[in-house]
Amino acid sequence: MSVYLGKIKLLVSIMLFCILSAESGYNTIYLMEFENMQNEFTNSHLTEALPDLIKENYKFREDIQVEYAGDIRPYLKSTDSREENSIRGLIINGRFQTIDDEFFVEFEAYDIQDWKRLVSRQVLCPVHDIICVHDGFLMAIEKNISPFLTNALDIDATISSLEQTPKREMPKGHDLDAFGEDGKLENLNSLNEEGLDDLGKGQKQGQYGNRYYREFNFADISPDPNILKKQNSERLITILDQILTNPYNVLIGELSLYPDPEIFGNMRGEIPITYSVRSMLTQELFTSLPHDKLMDAGGNVILQFPNSNFIFDELLLEKLALMKFQLMPVIFFNNRIGGIQFIILDSWNEKYQNLELQKISMLTENQFKPLFALTPGSDNIQLDLDVSSQEVGYNFSIPHEAIGDYIKVTVKFMPEVELDALLSGQGGTK
Repeated sequence: MSVYLGKIKLLVSIMLFCILSAESGYNTIYLMEFENMQNEFTNSHLTEALPDLIKENYKFREDIQVEYAGDIRPYLKSTDSREENSIRGLIINGRFQTIDDEFFVEFEAYDIQDWKRLVSRQVLCPVHDIICVHDGFLMAIEKNISPFLTNALDIDATISSLEQTPKREMPKGHDLDAFGEDGKLENLNSLNEEGLDDLGKGQKQGQYGNRYYREFNFADISPDPNILKKQNSERLITILDQILTNPYNVLIGELSLYPDPEIFGNMRGEIPITYSVRSMLTQELFTSLPHDKLMDAGGNVILQFPNSNFIFDELLLEKLALMKFQLMPVIFFNNRIGGIQFIILDSWNEKYQNLELQKISMLTENQFKPLFALTPGSDNIQLDLDVSSQEVGYNFSIPHEAIGDYIKVTVKFMPEVELDALLSGQGGTK
């Protein structure tokens, strides 16, 4: 009998020890506004909406008080958890942001007495899937906050238990902490254990709890059946305009000067200049637009842009047909302060052949040959590219006082209109 009574006393002692060692759970939740990390205007309402969801989730709990944290300092005083109606609070704050096509919500809970972090969790959803955000956030709150709201609580054991859930990257539309020990989603069935099925063409299907979803993106579909042709034409025009503005790489060689044996007081000069088509522009044509690529016997490149992939109107065809005549190289010789000492104009246009400038000396040449040509046809537009380099040697004679002891040589490709304006300002006469 004494042995039996001894066992009972031991059992009661163990029960009393367990009861006394267990702490009372949290009975008050303080909510902070969630941080909009990217200041996204479209999601700004979530700063208050997400804390509101927590308050709504626990409104049925008469033993739990949920408040918005203004100044929480009155609650930080030490309290005896064994006192009736004593406050034992935790505070929840969080943040959200959009990364690529995914929407992240993260929240944390802390003990307001010692600021010990109780839990930290993330929820990941497809962008604009507000239902996923709502359900996933509440599921994460229920799973990770409710365990701290029990009558008897072992804080360290609860924290340890929640931390056993492995954190790893998730497919879209699921709580980042919804994995079991085997790495599979606990709330999905065997038909779709990983949450996503690849359905081809970049479309994905997923499951969240008992809800299935699939996303569709029609951003590339237009009611205009010729939209792709128009886009190709616009890109082609843009690239050709760049070629027209700055088509060539230019290498200026060494300038040699020596007394002109035929004209006393003059200096004879020689300077080689090498021209080549800018490879960066041709590479853009090769990679960004539909075309046929051919090579001629001389190794030059021929690009054909078929009418079936473009829309070419009459104005564009006329512009392209005249493109090769719109630019000509002008070589400027300048002094230290930028004043023009001498000009070499290399043009095939006959109107410049007998032009004389009153203010400065100018030499007219006809040596430069365009390294590309555009030919509009009935089936396509053809671009011929001379991929070789063209070296032109310019020889001139100029009075010594016009040159002086310093020369800066500049090469600029100018359209006819701009060149005419420049020459008229220098008093050009025929």
